[in-house]
This record gives sequence, structure tokens and C-alpha cells, in this order.
Amino acid sequence: MAPAILEKPTFTRDQIVSATVASKEFSALRKRARTSPQYISGRNGIDSVLLDYDTYERMYGELQYFRELEFDRIAAERVAAADADPDHRPISFREVLGEDAYEAFEAIDASAIPDEELFE
Repeated sequence: MAPAILEKPTFTRDQIVSATVASKEFSALRKRARTSPQYISGRNGIDSVLLDYDTYERMYGELQYFRELEFDRIAAERVAAADADPDHRPISFREVLGEDAYEAFEAIDASAIPDEELFE
């Protein structure tokens, strides 16, 4: 499922530079990107955006946060749907793993694992 785009970014003419000019004046373009995104145009319109790293890092963190929220929302929705289904039958951990894997899991001595391995 593709994400819904609520609003396209807005920018001014001075933030748009052709790919040819961008390659010739990359240093100046990088400096301008520290204060506002720079949009690089190709033959069919804007095809690249140059951002300063702090802005990119913030956007990346926000994206990860919202991906986790969406994952949690979908999981909660599925659990609610399963709980509402009268034919829903809980599945045990043993059933999920299978007998051999469950026996191997049960045989693990958690106290035998050093803390260094647990908390790397």
C-alpha cells in the first residue's frame, strides 16, 4: 500500500537548479542547502533534492517513528479482529515453533548466557 501524500512540498524559484548547473556549482549548492532544500531539475521536472544532514537525520527519525506507529496500529487492528472472530482459536508458542524447535527452546539455559552477550 502506497502512503498517502497529504501535501506536496512548496518551494521558490531560487531553490530550483538544473542538473547541469548543479554539477558545475555543487559547492555553492551545498552551502545553500544548509538553509533550505535545493531542488534539482531534470528533463521531466524535479528529480532530486539536496538537504543538509541535520534536516535529513530529523526526517529519517520521524519516518522511523511513524513506521513503528503504523506497525503498532496494524498489529492492534489485527488482534482486535482476531478477538472479535468467534472462530478465533489461540495458537500456543509450541504450535508455532513445532515440537523439535520448542524442545530446543526449552533446553536453553538462560542463566548460562553471559550478560555481555545479552547486552551488546
